[in-house]
Amino acid sequence: MQVNRSIKGNPALDAVDHALGRPYRTDKTNRDHFATSDPDEIKEMIATGWWIDCGEKFETRYLRVSDAGRKALAFELAKPEYGRLFSITSKRYDGETFVMAKSHSAAKYEAYVNADLDWSFMEYCKEISVRLAA
Repeated sequence: MQVNRSIKGNPALDAVDHALGRPYRTDKTNRDHFATSDPDEIKEMIATGWWIDCGEKFETRYLRVSDAGRKALAFELAKPEYGRLFSITSKRYDGETFVMAKSHSAAKYEAYVNADLDWSFMEYCKEISVRLAA
């Protein structure tokens, strides 16, 4: 599962987050690579120690996120400003939606903004339940 966020103030760590697919949990990802042909970007990325050079193909360098990169991202995401994971379920529909937010009410609003419905916010709130995800 991925979430909508960016790592502010640290573009190198944001690149790690992007390469992993902006996951909620950094140890459970289906993606782990980054491709670039910019020599300066390659040097900067390798210098962080968060990348493993996987070689070049068709004039593009492929880099994979190292364990150190995953740990650095996990440490950053533990900060309160990134919020917590909430589960949104609806009385009308099966399944659940996950959102990152700082509070239950912020999670409701985030889910509402991303929902494709012609309901008012108050109608939406009556139809859903919000809880911290495990």
